[in-house]
Amino acid sequence: MTCFDTIVIGSGPAGLSAALAAAEKGARVLLCERLRTFGLKLLASGGSKCNVSNVLDESAFMSAFGREGRFMKPALDNAYHDWLFGFLKSRNVPLKCVDSFHYFPKSERARDVLNAFSSAFLALGGTMRNECRIDRILTECDSVSGVETADGEMISCRSVVLAGGGTAWPTLGGSRHGLNLAVALGHTLAPLYPAMAPLLIRERWVRELTGIALPDSELTFSRGRFRFRNRGELLFTHDGLSGPCAIDLAGDLAETCVRNGGDTELVFRPDAAKDAAAWRSVIDGWRVKEGRRQLRTVLGWIFPRALADAFCTLANCGDEKLCELPSAVRDRLASLLGGVSLTAYGSGPIERAMAMKGGIRLKEISPATLESRLVHRLYFAGEIMDLTGPCGGYNIQWALSSGRLAGSSAAG
Repeated sequence: MTCFDTIVIGSGPAGLSAALAAAEKGARVLLCERLRTFGLKLLASGGSKCNVSNVLDESAFMSAFGREGRFMKPALDNAYHDWLFGFLKSRNVPLKCVDSFHYFPKSERARDVLNAFSSAFLALGGTMRNECRIDRILTECDSVSGVETADGEMISCRSVVLAGGGTAWPTLGGSRHGLNLAVALGHTLAPLYPAMAPLLIRERWVRELTGIALPDSELTFSRGRFRFRNRGELLFTHDGLSGPCAIDLAGDLAETCVRNGGDTELVFRPDAAKDAAAWRSVIDGWRVKEGRRQLRTVLGWIFPRALADAFCTLANCGDEKLCELPSAVRDRLASLLGGVSLTAYGSGPIERAMAMKGGIRLKEISPATLESRLVHRLYFAGEIMDLTGPCGGYNIQWALSSGRLAGSSAAG
C-alpha cells in the first residue's frame, strides 16, 4: 500500500496552499486532482488574470464576510498579506495594485500564480496526481487512516486536507464531490446557493435593457430584521442584473427567495448617491435651467437613453417640457429614481455562479487549526466551508490563507 503523511484533495488555491504548507513542514504530501488539469478554477479567475487579494487589513477583510468572518482570524493571523506577497515575489511573481484596491500578478497571468505554488511544492518533494478521484476517506477509531481512489487503490496517510471546493462553475470542475466525502464522515451542510451570480428579475423592462451598464448603482433587500445593501457597477442582462453590485448579493438573495417561498422585493437605485429628495432637487433645477427641453431628453444626458425612456414610462411622463411638468409628476419620477421596486426570484443558475454560498458548517470545524471536530486528522480549506465573501480578491485570499493553516496543521 502506498503511504503518505498528508493527502490534499483538490488543486485549487486552497489545495495548492495546503500542500505547500504541509511539505514545508517536512511531510510527504500527495496532492490529488480528479480532473485532468490542475487548478482549473484558479486559471479562469479574474478573467484569467487572477485577483489574488485586496488592500484591506485583516479586520476589514473579515467584516466583508459578515457575522461569521471572525472564524477566519487564526488563519489570517497565520498567513495574510506579508506571507502571500513575499512568497509570490520569491517565485518571481510580483503583484500590482489595480484601482487602489485589487491585487493581481504584474504579468496578469493566473497561470503564474498556479506555477508558483506547484513548482515550490514539487521542489520540496511533493507528489501531484491528476485524474485521481478520491471516493472515500478511510478512518480508524474516528481518525483518518487513508483514502480509497475510484480505481480501488488504497493509500494510507496520517491526515487529509479536504479542499475540493463547491458546486459553482461545474464546467470548471465544480461539484458536490468534496462535500459528499465530508458528509459520508458525519459532517452536515449549510444549504447551498449560487453566489457571485446574476440576479434573476421578473420585470420585463429590466430584461429589455440588456447590455446597459451603470457605474455606481445601489441594490437593497431585506430578510426579517436583516437588511442587505450593495453599491457599485451594475450590468443589465437578458434575465436580470449582473456586475459587482448585483453578484455580491446573489447568495443572500437566493437564500431569501427560498425562505420566502418565492419572490423577494429588490429596490434598485440607478445612482447610489441620490435618494428621492436629491432627485427632486435635481429635477427642479432642470425645470429652471432647461425648462424648454423635454424631460426625456435631459434625463438621457444622465443615463443611457433606453434607461431614461424606461423611467419615463414608469412615471408616465417624458414628452412634456420640463417647465410644464406638474409637481405630482416630478414627485413620482423622483421617487422612482430614488429607488424603484423590482421582483427578484433568485440568482444563478449554478452554471453561471462564480462561488457557492453554504458548505460544511463552521461549528463542526476548529478555527484554530481548521481540523474537523468530528474526525481527528481531517482538515478543511477554502470554499468547501460555509464562508463566502464578495468578489474582489476575498475568496482567493481566504482559500490561500485557510489552505496554509490547514496544511501546516495537518503536517504538525
